[in-house]
Amino acid sequence: MKKKFVGNGILKDITRLIIETDEENPVPIAIIDYNEIQLAKGYRARLKPNYKN
Repeated sequence: MKKKFVGNGILKDITRLIIETDEENPVPIAIIDYNEIQLAKGYRARLKPNYKN
C-alpha cells in the first residue's frame, strides 16, 4: 500500500490549517503552516515522520 502524505490529500491546496474551539467567539488551539506549528498553552502536537525502510 502506497503511503499518503498530509499535503497530498485534503490539504493539497491549503496554505494554513487553523484548529479552534466551536464557540461563538472561537479560540485558536493550533495554527499549522508549511514550516511552523503554533499551539495554545496546554496543547501539544505529535508528528509522524515518513520512515523509509
